[in-house]
Amino acid sequence: MWSQRLRNQLDRVKHVWGRGNIWTAGPISHWLQHPRVQARTNAMVTGGFPGDRFQYFLDRYMKGRLPVDRALTLGCGTGELERGLSTYNFARTHVGLDLSDHAVRLARDAAAAEGLSGLQYRVAELNTLQLEPSIYDVVFGVSSVHHVRNLEQLFEQVHRALTPNGYFFIDEYIGPAQFQWTDTQLKIMNEQLRRLPKELTRRVSEPGAFKTEIIRKTVEYMNAADPSEAIRSGDIVKGMERYFDIVEFKGYGGALLHELLYDIAGNFTEEHLEELFQLEDELIANGTLTHDFAVIIARKPLS
Repeated sequence: MWSQRLRNQLDRVKHVWGRGNIWTAGPISHWLQHPRVQARTNAMVTGGFPGDRFQYFLDRYMKGRLPVDRALTLGCGTGELERGLSTYNFARTHVGLDLSDHAVRLARDAAAAEGLSGLQYRVAELNTLQLEPSIYDVVFGVSSVHHVRNLEQLFEQVHRALTPNGYFFIDEYIGPAQFQWTDTQLKIMNEQLRRLPKELTRRVSEPGAFKTEIIRKTVEYMNAADPSEAIRSGDIVKGMERYFDIVEFKGYGGALLHELLYDIAGNFTEEHLEELFQLEDELIANGTLTHDFAVIIARKPLS
């Protein structure tokens, strides 16, 4: 039985993530909202394939297999991914799970409005998830797995639920847990922030204010704001390696850009972004930084 503290944490998480997709609506405040960042991310993941990372996955791994019988999304939000994949006749049945009952209702309504009867949505808690064996051909985790504390439980269940030729596709933050940036990261972020023209540092959330310093928020602050946020993000890769065969690991940076661009991303032109892209790539290539975000395509082990 859950303690009251855990129940309070769960209620907080449901509140935070029950408001729809906070990265796509409104002004550009987060780095992954910026169209140029999105284009760069897709290029880094696909290696130049003319499409996004999901189209790349379908083309490389699902060709000749569509529609699959059943697919699953862990943390579906309001259902954008499932509706998008349905245009490719991706799955006869695609199940979306989310902690937020509000998000699930929105996903169901949107699917019904488009006549997508093969999309099914239900409320579920990923830390305690129980799945049927050998039922899903593909499982997706997109910006959801880094909110899971009990990674071993989740990975065991996904492993159990995949068919023998099934794939596990995740697109996740894999950097320091609870955004406890390293000293090196903080130093480089703040150096770059100080070098930016002042007009680029104007806060999207508060246009009269400017971003002047990046600080490492305390664990206590993170627990109060969202106790699930990046709770064990640094353990995701080794967990994936333990339970699955990694087919592709495609890092796409973020160790500098993620927090540096937070609340100011909408101010940036392509020229200024390209300079930061080049710097982050160089710092990752020489080992000063590592990828904090990645697409990982994994397969259920054959044996």
